[in-house]
Amino acid sequence: MRKRPQQQRSRQLVSALVDATAVCIARHGLDGTTTPLIADIAGVSVGSLYQYFDGKDDLIEALVEKIAQDVTGALNAGVRASGNMKLEDMARTAIRVALMLLHSNEGLYLELVRNWYRLPTHKVADVLQQYFLELLRVYFAKHHRDLVVEDLHVKTFVIVNSTIFTVVRYLSGDHPLISEEQIANGLTEMVTGYLLTPTPVNSSVTIPIDHSPK
Repeated sequence: MRKRPQQQRSRQLVSALVDATAVCIARHGLDGTTTPLIADIAGVSVGSLYQYFDGKDDLIEALVEKIAQDVTGALNAGVRASGNMKLEDMARTAIRVALMLLHSNEGLYLELVRNWYRLPTHKVADVLQQYFLELLRVYFAKHHRDLVVEDLHVKTFVIVNSTIFTVVRYLSGDHPLISEEQIANGLTEMVTGYLLTPTPVNSSVTIPIDHSPK
């Protein structure tokens, strides 16, 4: 972002431009989105747009950051509102909420998923990683008598990034032999199985050295 909005009117303008970027991508696709179109949808001049954003890529980055917050908000509503559930049910709910969200917003999320390799998707991954790390810390603290998980930060990193990659690969391609329900079930099994698998006491690998004369 070129400059941070200080006044309420400026903040509203920036928010309108980010929202217009989402509308433009949903209507015209990522390649068809341009700053003149975004400005037109927002009802402002292109000059006003460039006061706050360097261009299309800058606007898309701001949109991705907003989407990351929207995703965590939807997860909060779906997961935490469900009360005291089992780990498997919590994982399944989170995955289904995410999949349902990706099908919403008039195709915006699906268009972004199809072009994930061109976007700053690490921003979404970072937010989700932190969100689930905190969520799992609270969960395992509450169930510490029955469940003990070591290296939670490592397992959270693997789970979040593996899930994102699997969902992106599934939604961005044609996989007629795999249903969305199967994806949700498979990811749920992966998450719960990995979290509840005890960490080996000594996970180092010893490579034998051949001392025989050559």
